[in-house]
Amino acid sequence: MPHPFQKLKRAIKTLHKKSLKAVGPPARTPRPIRISQRQIILTGQEIEYTLRVNPRSKSIRLAIHAGGEFIVTAPPRATQTMIESLIKLKANWILDKINHFKNVVKVPRNSKAEQKAEYVRLKKDALKIATEKVVYWNSFYNFKYKNISIKNQKTRWGSCSRNGNLNFNYKIAIIPDKLADYLVVHEICHLGEFNHSAKFWALVAKTIPDYKTVRRELKGIK
Repeated sequence: MPHPFQKLKRAIKTLHKKSLKAVGPPARTPRPIRISQRQIILTGQEIEYTLRVNPRSKSIRLAIHAGGEFIVTAPPRATQTMIESLIKLKANWILDKINHFKNVVKVPRNSKAEQKAEYVRLKKDALKIATEKVVYWNSFYNFKYKNISIKNQKTRWGSCSRNGNLNFNYKIAIIPDKLADYLVVHEICHLGEFNHSAKFWALVAKTIPDYKTVRRELKGIK
């Protein structure tokens, strides 16, 4: 028969193990994203950019947002030399996109008559752009569709009917090319998935892998 003192030792040892299991190691506090403003000279031009050091990032990413805002996202291990080397390597692309966004025609919020006149003026170009993009991007999907139409819609960029008709806002003629590509791909994918399920977004990601970023930019245009 075990000695009472041995029973007490075992009880204390068991209690100690349970307490350790219950408490466990202290939770790690996620490191915050560090944001700073930087400048760099590209082909004689001083370009400002926002540097976001994100602990979750695995690589350096460059993004030009609507309005010309240049954002660089990098992991903590990336040095300033590495970041600037990549920016200089992509200098032509960066300058081209910044200038493109700065020169985008802003749609005026004027009278209904002026908006209608603009719709009439841009409708032909919009249809040509939409048709060419549908033909190109659908070559990756091979979905069947019927008609492509241009609409003067106030709140919608595009739509897809159950009959296979694709409709696009006339402003597709004046938004940045990358946003127009996303808009067309979005509606094409509804031909395969008439919803916004995970399967639908997987179809979109097939040709527009950064669709989340592009989608936010498109929503930011009024």
